Amino acid sequence: MKNPLADGSIGDLHGQMRDLVRNPFRNKMMKQQYDAAVLTYDTKHKDFIYATGRRCLGNAWAGAFWRGFDGLLDDRWKKDAGSRQTPGYACWRAGKDIKAVLDAREALAGKTNMPATPNET
Repeated sequence: MKNPLADGSIGDLHGQMRDLVRNPFRNKMMKQQYDAAVLTYDTKHKDFIYATGRRCLGNAWAGAFWRGFDGLLDDRWKKDAGSRQTPGYACWRAGKDIKAVLDAREALAGKTNMPATPNET
């Protein structure tokens, strides 16, 4: 049986995300966790991405990261202010922010590949 969360895209731009996302946290622990999640994604570390290119879901932080990446559980964090002060939220937010950068890049690439005039092919 396939797991849609585990079999999803892992994106690209690995090794560049540290320069493309902005850490939104002021709290030292949250800043460190967010940075660690971005670094783990950037390096394709086995805690987030298996050598085969498949998502790792073997730990809670990876699960939170990929749920953020896929835009899942948005309501959970909105309803509970206390949960937004957890390392899991920092991982979830890192996944969400990385996906936003990838989506913006994809949208920009789509616009630049469009013909300048309707008659161009």
